[in-house]
Amino acid sequence: MAVSIDGVLAENGKSGNRWTSREDQAFFQKALSKHDGFATGYNTFKIAEKKVKKRRNVLVFTSKKRNKGVPESVTFADPKRFSPRKFFTGRGCKNVAVLGGPGVYAYFLEHGLLDELFITVEPYVFTKGVPMFFGSKFKAHSFVLKSARRLNKNGTLLLKYKHAS
Repeated sequence: MAVSIDGVLAENGKSGNRWTSREDQAFFQKALSKHDGFATGYNTFKIAEKKVKKRRNVLVFTSKKRNKGVPESVTFADPKRFSPRKFFTGRGCKNVAVLGGPGVYAYFLEHGLLDELFITVEPYVFTKGVPMFFGSKFKAHSFVLKSARRLNKNGTLLLKYKHAS
């Protein structure tokens, strides 16, 4: 996930993150090629629909059924009535990329399904916008920094964290 210094993903739920650096975008695309499953919220899906529809084993979190006009590789499901773990293991997925938004990140975190975090910190401060996580309750989740790499001369940082469980 790419965020500003103040932890903002985007201006709003429909704006996306076109403000990220070329270096982040290159890392993101390369990283996605190593995954065989993808989880996303409906707004994130709509923002990147053309690219996401090309992937296989895509799970879109939504409370409404919306299968019209999408390939069979994309499944819409309400996480309250559906098990993402069963969905991905049933398809033989070993590496699932969580593409956002903040509710999806929080769901995976709260259900013990988020073992690694790759966070690109871009050198911006927005003061308002969509946060990285939007959980239902306050709870501390511990992570350990595994690596940090500067991606460009502007100071974009790529951080890799492992869940401390």
